[in-house]
Amino acid sequence: MTRAFKYLAVAALTFQGVHFVEHVAQLGYWLLHPAEAPWITPWALPARDALAVAGEVPLGNELLHLVGNLVFLGGLMALAIYWNRRGGEASPHLRTALWVQGIHMGEHLALTATTVIFGKAAGLSTFLGLISGPAMTSFRVWFHLLINLVATWYAGRALLALHSKGLLVEPKSRTQPAASVSQS
Repeated sequence: MTRAFKYLAVAALTFQGVHFVEHVAQLGYWLLHPAEAPWITPWALPARDALAVAGEVPLGNELLHLVGNLVFLGGLMALAIYWNRRGGEASPHLRTALWVQGIHMGEHLALTATTVIFGKAAGLSTFLGLISGPAMTSFRVWFHLLINLVATWYAGRALLALHSKGLLVEPKSRTQPAASVSQS
């Protein structure tokens, strides 16, 4: 069962690495086209559209981010369980990643809930819904890039610490050589 936590953690953290690259690409697009709506990667579009309840694209966007960040938080939790079972107390890097991602999840819960209730996302990254247009887009793009950077950085540091303790890679099994048969 311990291996399952390791594989779940590695898969979720790999997913987060791709998610972070998407945020970097989104920032690059936004820098080139600051007056346009935020860009979404072609592979995320079908998922967003599937989550767009009753065709509500903003709700689809919020649900997509909520689910994606839940995957990352779940991966960090799996890593903490794995670490606990294999090596004792988790590193400060993992604890920091869990805190930052927990705050990030709270932000996405707020954004999703307010979109459902009020039809408009309101959270820290939207100044509680008080700003809109390019100013909100700019702040939101930067906010999510930076919070993803911090959480991903600490998660990566935690993986390196786990690896340096020899707890990430399973030791190779040593097979006993076959007993020689003495012939008299």
